[in-house]
Amino acid sequence: MAVKKRGLSPDLLIHPGETIADLLVDRGITQKELSQRAGVSEAFLSDVIRGKKDISKGLAMGLEYAFGVPSSFWLNLQANYDAELLALREAESIRDEELNVLASIHEVVDYLCKTAVLPGGLTSEQTVLMLRAHFQVSSLTALGSLAPVGAFRMSDKAPINSDVLGAWLCLCKVQGATSRLGSVFDRARIGELVWGIKRIMLNSKNKDPQKPLEDLFAQFGIDFSVMHNFHGAPVHGYISRKEDGTFRMVLTIRRAYADIFWFSLFHELGHIVNGDIAKVGDYVDAQRPEDDRKEKAADAFASAALLEPNSYQLFLNNGSYSYPSICAYAQSQGVPPYVVIGRLQKEGLIPWSKFTKYKPRYKWA
Repeated sequence: MAVKKRGLSPDLLIHPGETIADLLVDRGITQKELSQRAGVSEAFLSDVIRGKKDISKGLAMGLEYAFGVPSSFWLNLQANYDAELLALREAESIRDEELNVLASIHEVVDYLCKTAVLPGGLTSEQTVLMLRAHFQVSSLTALGSLAPVGAFRMSDKAPINSDVLGAWLCLCKVQGATSRLGSVFDRARIGELVWGIKRIMLNSKNKDPQKPLEDLFAQFGIDFSVMHNFHGAPVHGYISRKEDGTFRMVLTIRRAYADIFWFSLFHELGHIVNGDIAKVGDYVDAQRPEDDRKEKAADAFASAALLEPNSYQLFLNNGSYSYPSICAYAQSQGVPPYVVIGRLQKEGLIPWSKFTKYKPRYKWA
């Protein structure tokens, strides 16, 4: 059911006809005389004054002649009234289900307030209306049913809240809607891109790598950014192909450890290189066997891009997993030692607790 409006009431809206009525009293003019001066019927003028009809362009010009008040004033008065009435009707369209969604995505709302996208002190109804506009949906209840567009790297352990995930997707799309890149992705240049990413990895100690990555990816036709992560949307990364042939890539730092962030980055890049997002808006569903193959192929690309397979096998054959050995091998591959440590931990070759102190954790600024 529709919720009651906690503020503005239709009775408090001032129709432009009331202003005409006030001027009639001030000028000592009757409705009949004004209708004659303005060139409209007395019945039409009466309906406008009583708020039954709107001020037309013809009446606005007639009032300019009759009162000496510009027609633009009357038209703006009518436009403002229409806008207020529309806002009131929109607020009255808010239903309990939409307020439930608002409560479900409270973490997203808090983030938007902290980043000044939403002003503070809004009522629930005002927040709903602003989120409709920001997310570009007619109702927040649509968030949970938005078809995922792009290739997702999802967690198989954390619970998913479809409303939060839909909101996260909307944030990704809104953030990238206005970006324009000067070049399209060229698979033949992938070696150059991988080398550039590794250089940023090595230079990112105690620094935020996001801006350098954005600048680098833009040169290769990829609109890259890091998005805040929320409980209920356990997404590592998102990719979509845009109509102009460029790509949109978004990562989160949900798992915090740097080795996971960089592996996720190369994994998403693998989807692009492998042609998994060949069409605008293509979606790779990790639950289907076909997409499971794509996920494994993207993992293989990431592993090989970070650590050259033959050299990694030789490193394993050597059997020395001391920290100096790890550092020496990492240097030969142009990556920080924590990349090798994370790989060894994931493959069960060293305990998760070993050398973890050398793995930096990223925090959301």
